[in-house]
Amino acid sequence: MEQVEDKFYLIDKPSTWTSFDVVKKMKFMSRFKKIGHAGTLDPLATGLLIICVGKYTKKIEYFQSLPKTYTGSFVLGNT
Repeated sequence: MEQVEDKFYLIDKPSTWTSFDVVKKMKFMSRFKKIGHAGTLDPLATGLLIICVGKYTKKIEYFQSLPKTYTGSFVLGNT
């Protein structure tokens, strides 16, 4: 992974990983000094996770304040 500070990444978080797992793996792979995520996704949820690096970690509150859309599906009658 290219080591560029001061940017953000959109990561398609797989189910079973926590948001913190994604941050840990990216930090280990790249050796970023400052890294954080802009909102927690449930460990069983999949979706885009915003990872901020370097000076962009100061923008986390801005990203968290943006409107969000959640989608899902379910089947009636199943348990």
